[in-house]
Amino acid sequence: MLAALRRCPASLSRALPSAAISPRILPVSIPNSSIVLRVSAPRVAVAAFHQNTKWQQTAVAEAAVDQQSAQDDPVTKFKDLAIRNLVHPNIVNTITKQMRLDEMTEVQSRTINEALSGVDVIAQAKTGTGKTLGFLIPTIQRIIAEDPSLAQRPRSYKRARPDDIRAIIISPTRELAEQIAVEAQKLTQNTGVVVQTAVGGTQKRMMLMKTQREGCHLLIGTPGRLKDILSDPTSRIRAPRLNTLVMDEADRLLDQGFTEEIEEIKLHLPDPSEVERQTMMFSATVPREVVDLVRRTLKPGFHFAQCVNEDEEPTHHRVPQKVVHVTGFENITPTLYELFQRELQEAKEGKAPPFKAIVYFNSTAEVTLAASVFYKLSGGFKRGKPLHGLRAYEIHSKLTQAQRTRSSDDFRFAQSAILFSSDVTARGMDFPNVTHVIQVGLPRDRESYIHRIGRTGRAGKEGEGWLIVSPFERSEIGRRLRKLPINEDSSLETARIDMTEERELPENIAKTLSEVTESFSKVYPDQLDAAFRGMFGSFQWVNNKQALVDAAHRLAEFGWGMPNPPPVPASVFSGGGGRGNPSRGYGRPGSFGSRDRGSSSRSGGSFGRRSDDRIGDRRSRGGFGNRGSRGGFGDRSGGFGDRRAVGGGFGGRSRMPDFE
Repeated sequence: MLAALRRCPASLSRALPSAAISPRILPVSIPNSSIVLRVSAPRVAVAAFHQNTKWQQTAVAEAAVDQQSAQDDPVTKFKDLAIRNLVHPNIVNTITKQMRLDEMTEVQSRTINEALSGVDVIAQAKTGTGKTLGFLIPTIQRIIAEDPSLAQRPRSYKRARPDDIRAIIISPTRELAEQIAVEAQKLTQNTGVVVQTAVGGTQKRMMLMKTQREGCHLLIGTPGRLKDILSDPTSRIRAPRLNTLVMDEADRLLDQGFTEEIEEIKLHLPDPSEVERQTMMFSATVPREVVDLVRRTLKPGFHFAQCVNEDEEPTHHRVPQKVVHVTGFENITPTLYELFQRELQEAKEGKAPPFKAIVYFNSTAEVTLAASVFYKLSGGFKRGKPLHGLRAYEIHSKLTQAQRTRSSDDFRFAQSAILFSSDVTARGMDFPNVTHVIQVGLPRDRESYIHRIGRTGRAGKEGEGWLIVSPFERSEIGRRLRKLPINEDSSLETARIDMTEERELPENIAKTLSEVTESFSKVYPDQLDAAFRGMFGSFQWVNNKQALVDAAHRLAEFGWGMPNPPPVPASVFSGGGGRGNPSRGYGRPGSFGSRDRGSSSRSGGSFGRRSDDRIGDRRSRGGFGNRGSRGGFGDRSGGFGDRRAVGGGFGGRSRMPDFE
């Protein structure tokens, strides 16, 4: 059955001998340290009380039957892992009784069964299919098999050593590493296995102190930080007995240029020819770069589990997608506000599931500004606003790791919420029940768009995608997002309003525009300044720079309500200088960011003095832009009027890879 599930390519089957891919023959070539995985602690313990020959013969016969059964009929229920003596009962009980999991997903069944036999594994699986348990269960079981004393939780404080790492899991992002670590700590809570995390964005010294104090058996981290601590002779963190190496999201590891770091990490690990090691790789796609890494890393006879159905319609074709063309940059926030109000109202009326959205921006500054503005639009802790009660969070690279972790955890478990995000959550992160993915501005390429859309419509749930684009991006959609089922939507009235003209508007539209402009007047000026600059970074590809500058000025004047726009970055025009009328704030070369805090004049296009009436509720210190915390959205306690809330809020067919 397993052989049929493999779907190995013809070239692979020709290149490898039958013994290398047959599940019935594989155990024969496994070293003794791997075969131990087939024997569970309870049977060994019982043997101490039954030393007679008849019992021993019965036990041997039962073990042979169990092993043959495991090969013929792969395990699909977690409880059977203990029944068949494949995984220690302490781990299985945690999975079935505390985590309340029963049936394995496809990727779990097709990787756990093979990985427990000791062979190397590469699995192609989507995020959100349960692949984390697919590599954690064999990894933890292998640690316990080599050191049975770790199967039980120590009765007294028993310190592990920092140089006793048995397994390392490499993740491309901090968020994904933290997510894996949470699952690993759940699985090991009734054992003596110590889990540690090593990620960038956190204090290295604190991580080292914790690991040196508590020790470590399973280390989960990002490539840069892992390389840093393993190469540091003063860290005392070593892995001379490493028996498992896992690379999660392997395609993303290579996409982000971590090949050099991975190779350096491997240099600090024991030689696989001297210390038996199992390697597992999990990847959403298997491009040529991943195939090359497989050839260099995995042992011959590895198992390839393709858990992506070639006939299944991909998410980016299955999820309804709409594009909204706005009249100008100044229309984007009102359009978002109108969309939020409409979708939230439909959810409250029972016409739609609870509104849970991720809003992607192309720059960190835009994320921060949007989070601040919508906090103001919600009224903070005040009631009576259209968005009151809808919690929201902010995630981007400039938040601390603790803030990002708290925001992602809170959003993950929220029933209805909004997450303002940069691309740090576009891949690898599993957020259940996301109903809307809203992208503001064209992403840099088609793949980014697809990965963002993949955050919704998961696990058979419904979802929809929205794309809000400016006039500059209209002609780019066909080129960047070719052959995607995106349909134009004209149902949002604020998207089509010309905000530069004075005219009579319907009451609801006029109220929306007024509330948005008022909210922009209450955010920190430096957030507006940074977002203004960030816009030019996102539109470097635009040839008509003067038209871009004019559009940005309209945004500042009519969208943000600023009497004078911020200065344009000197790099926008060739030659490093600005162009145009200095009174518009972009005349003097290099003037950007030159603030005279003590003067109300705007010298050379500088932003000028910050007046109290522009800052509004700046003294509250509890909202967005809190300079003391620098945490922005993630630092606030409270939601839309809910002070108890923690973490912030506003109140085509694939071809099988040729590995050989």
